[in-house]
Amino acid sequence: MEVIYAGLRQTPEEIVRAAIEEDVDLVGLSILSGAHMALFPRVLRLLKKEGGKIPVFAGGIIPDEDARRLRRLGIRAIFGPGTSLSEIVRTAEQLARGPA
Repeated sequence: MEVIYAGLRQTPEEIVRAAIEEDVDLVGLSILSGAHMALFPRVLRLLKKEGGKIPVFAGGIIPDEDARRLRRLGIRAIFGPGTSLSEIVRTAEQLARGPA
């Protein structure tokens, strides 16, 4: 699996543009600022607008209620602090393969 790291402090528009240009299989977002309820849904909306069916997963300090809302909006998986790397990789591989 190839990873394209976009860097810190990317706007939703920059994230989506890079995802489309690089023809990615999935998008992983990480945030610690607390702005996940503003930024993650915007990424999802922009991807949908671009016609993308790219699965999105996320990590960071995300309260349980916000995580439930984000999953309802379309974030496919959410990882909190302490999640093992093997669990994240396993989930990313499953998401990249698509529906079973």
